[in-house]
Amino acid sequence: MLGISKDQAQRFILEKQGLLTNSPSKSILDVAKRIHNIQIDTNSVVARSQDLTLYNRLTDYHEGQIWKLLEEKKLFEFWSHGICLMPIEEYPFYAWKMEYKKKNPANWWRKWLPENQDVIKNVYKYVKKNGPTRSADFEREEERKSEGWWDWKKEKLALELLFDQGKLLIAFRKNFQKFYDISERVIPSGIKTEPLADDELADYLIQTVLSSLGLASYEELRHYIGMVVSKYLWKNNRKSAMNYLQDCVDQDKLIEIKIENQDVKHFILKEDESKLRKMNYNFDQNTPMKFLTPFDNAIRDRDLPLRIWGFDYKIECYTPAKDRIFGYFTLPILDGYSLIGRTDLKAHRKDSILEIKSIHFEDWFKHSEESFKRLAKGLSNFAEFHNCSKIQAEESIPNKIRKSLLSSLDSAFLT
Repeated sequence: MLGISKDQAQRFILEKQGLLTNSPSKSILDVAKRIHNIQIDTNSVVARSQDLTLYNRLTDYHEGQIWKLLEEKKLFEFWSHGICLMPIEEYPFYAWKMEYKKKNPANWWRKWLPENQDVIKNVYKYVKKNGPTRSADFEREEERKSEGWWDWKKEKLALELLFDQGKLLIAFRKNFQKFYDISERVIPSGIKTEPLADDELADYLIQTVLSSLGLASYEELRHYIGMVVSKYLWKNNRKSAMNYLQDCVDQDKLIEIKIENQDVKHFILKEDESKLRKMNYNFDQNTPMKFLTPFDNAIRDRDLPLRIWGFDYKIECYTPAKDRIFGYFTLPILDGYSLIGRTDLKAHRKDSILEIKSIHFEDWFKHSEESFKRLAKGLSNFAEFHNCSKIQAEESIPNKIRKSLLSSLDSAFLT
C-alpha cells in the first residue's frame, strides 16, 4: 500500500488527464488516446462539451475540429459511459458492448422489436443502398414536432436500434446531425472488428480506466467506460469486484493507494508507481485558469471531485430556474491543481460577447490580485476561443469580485 496526500492525488489525475501536465498532448487524436473517451453533448450555451474537453487540453484547438477525425475514421462514435467519441483502435471492446446489447436489449426495446421487424429491415436496406442517411431522410406521414424520444418516428427508432447493435454506425456529422451508414463502410480496413473476448474484459477495464484517470476507486472503475462491464463481470457486486482488484494487487499488477483522511480504497497501475512518486508538483503561477465542461473526464463522475477535491458539483440546467443556486450551466474553475469555484458563462456569438452571468468561489478560496489575473487571462482565452471580442460581467455579481475581475481584464475586452 502506498500512502499519498490529496494534493498528490489531484495532481496525478490532472497529469494523466492532460489538464495540467509537463507532457501535453499534441493532437486531437493524442487527447482521445490519453483519456479514452470524449463525451458528446448538445448544450451550446458555450462551446459544446466535446469541444471544451479538447480546448482545455490543446492550445491550438478550434471549435468543431473533432468531427473531421470522425469523418476520417480515426475516431468512432458509440456508447461508453454516455455517447462518446473513441479512438478507432478501441473498437473491439465496443463490438463486445454491441453484442451484449443485442442479447440484452433494454425493456422498452423488448416490446418494440417484435412489433417493428419490417421497419428495422427496411431501414437497414435503405441505408445499405443509399449510403449515409439522416433521420430526416424519413419523413412523417404528418409533419409535427416530436415531444421526445418516446415520440420519435419508427424509422428514427430503427436507426438508433441498429446503431446500438453495431449494424449501423455514425459515418459523420454535419451541423451536429448524425449520418448513419452500415458498419462495414465505417470501420476502416486493418481495424479488428471481432468483439473482445470475455476473459479479456476485466484487464481491459482496469488498464483503460487507470491509464486514463491515473487512480480510481471501485466507483470510477465501474463508471468510466460504462457500467455494463462490471455488471457483466461482477453482477455489480462490490465485494466480487474488490476481490478481483485485490488479486491484481497480489499479482503485482496494481498498487493500492491510501489517500490521507480517506477510507475509500484507490488503485493505480504498478507501472505508474514511480511516476506518482517522482512527479514534479510545481506549476507556473501565471497559468491561466481553465473552465471545465461539466462532462470533462476528470470530474463527470461527481463522487470523484467531491472525494478528491472536496468539490460538490451539480449541473443545474435541468433544475427549474427559481431553484438554481449557481446558474444554468456552470463550469467548474480549475486554478492550477485546485477546483476553486464555478462560473455561469454564455457566449453571445452574434454580438461577439462572452457574458459572465455568475461566478462563485469555494468558501476556502482566498482570492488575490494574482488569482484575478489568472482568472482574467483564462476568461480572455475563453472569449477568443468563442470568437468573442468583448467580455461582459453581470451587475448581479458581488461588487468586490466584479470590480476586481474587470480591473484585471485587458481593456480591449471590456464592454
